[in-house]
Amino acid sequence: MAIKETGQFEARRRKEQVAFLVVKFLRMYVSFKEIAEEFHSRSASGAPGLARSGLFEKVAVLAQGIGFDLKELAHSLFRAQNGHVAPARPRGTRAILADMKTVLERRSLDSYIGTVYHLLQILHESLYQIERYAPELDEEKSEIGRIMELARAGGPGFGPGQRAELERLQALDGISAKLAVDSVELAHVVLGRCEELLEGTAKVIRRFGASADDNEILVLNLLQNRDLVEKVYGTGSAEAILSELCAGSGFKGRTGVERALAFVRSRCGNISGLEPGKVS
Repeated sequence: MAIKETGQFEARRRKEQVAFLVVKFLRMYVSFKEIAEEFHSRSASGAPGLARSGLFEKVAVLAQGIGFDLKELAHSLFRAQNGHVAPARPRGTRAILADMKTVLERRSLDSYIGTVYHLLQILHESLYQIERYAPELDEEKSEIGRIMELARAGGPGFGPGQRAELERLQALDGISAKLAVDSVELAHVVLGRCEELLEGTAKVIRRFGASADDNEILVLNLLQNRDLVEKVYGTGSAEAILSELCAGSGFKGRTGVERALAFVRSRCGNISGLEPGKVS
């Protein structure tokens, strides 16, 4: 009896983890897209456009909050299963292909999500370098330029030794300016890679979620977060996804939302906020 209860608890816990992973991914996707849009808008003028933008703080909050939670969830859900070898047994081609699909989806999600998390750390550091040092570099460049003009005009106190020192400072200023440009370029590359990985993860999440048709907790969370689903997958996607999850003779209702609502009512104890008048 205890073994059965433990199995039921573990099964429910896995359903919850899958649901949390999907919703957290949707939130991270939307948050990152907002950051990316602001980055592209501000970076049109290079480092000065990004200086004091506060983007590095937004990336830090995303990485240390949802990004970290998502990475830990993915490792918990998929990393142990990736290393598990099931006992051999006679199986048909369809079962073998289904198992291969599941393994590849798990491995992809674990890899994609983990890589995005670490790239966010690099993006945060690049933006910090730009926002912290770019304004100071501009001030230093202006000051060095002003002093050089005085030196060229033969101002008092500017002998050959002082002029040589100013030239060395100007050379160092050039190196610092190049580092700032390199930081902007690195931020562009890392941000673009994050966008690619998030798009790839969204596709895998869609396929992975479609196989979780007996997960009432996932269905409930998708119902509660239809606005996020549509922001990630486009207009009408919430209905399409719920239709995929709640298909078959066991589900009652004309639309995907109606079938999903009936499904969670029959399985979940708390469906507050999902009254018929609030379901569109």
